[in-house]
Amino acid sequence: MNEKMLRKLLFCLILVLLALVSSLYLADRAASLESNQRILASIDKKSETVLKLTAASTLASAGISAIPGDTATPIAEKLADFTEYFLLVLCVLYAEKYLLAVVGLAAFRILIPCACLLLIVGMFWNPSVMRRLSLRVAVFALAIFLAIPASIGVSDIVYDTYQSSLEATVRETEKLNRETSELSDAGGDSGLLASILERLSETATSLADRAARLLNRYVESLAVLIVSSCVIPLLALVFFIWIIKLLTGVSIPGAAGARPIRLKTEKMKHDE
Repeated sequence: MNEKMLRKLLFCLILVLLALVSSLYLADRAASLESNQRILASIDKKSETVLKLTAASTLASAGISAIPGDTATPIAEKLADFTEYFLLVLCVLYAEKYLLAVVGLAAFRILIPCACLLLIVGMFWNPSVMRRLSLRVAVFALAIFLAIPASIGVSDIVYDTYQSSLEATVRETEKLNRETSELSDAGGDSGLLASILERLSETATSLADRAARLLNRYVESLAVLIVSSCVIPLLALVFFIWIIKLLTGVSIPGAAGARPIRLKTEKMKHDE
């Protein structure tokens, strides 16, 4: 056995060990709660805010509907609709939480070992093609693994900037709910409604104006949550797809304007 074959066998052994370490150790670490503790805490923090806003908007809708007159009724109906939007944001947050573990397992338990296997095959057959394909698989694995943490890191900046505004929306809702709860308890008793409004130093019109301002705050809060929880992760995914294409020349199937991946062997090049 010559020296060149010994080097190939040694390199293959190193690649097998790397694949085993990636599959048996790195994959478990990437999917563990301890490794993702900061990211999971950030997602849980956003989820808690969404749940608070969902509950507050539902209660506010019921309370505002008790304001005398028809002025506040459309506002109450709009606030009730926010529950569906907040539920959508909550689903995206939970999807990010579970994808964080799934993507880590896929990257280190499947894709990285596959990249090592392609390099091993390339030691004995069609080395140039196998090396390029191995590089592409490895870069793709690392890119999808980093996409979610990177997107959450950027979204945290947006969320922290507007966190005080989101909390102020919840406090304003709770304050309005306390004042309108007495109106709801009064039911159709006009005399009791009048005395409550007089005691609160409010009129039905002014309460409706406050409800309208509260609706605007909910619109702003929903926009912040959609941008930080939905739009930024999507942009991060597009950015990493662009990075993959820039570094490896791989076009991701299904991406806009993407072409199927074509690998040319030495024989194909010779025929051309």
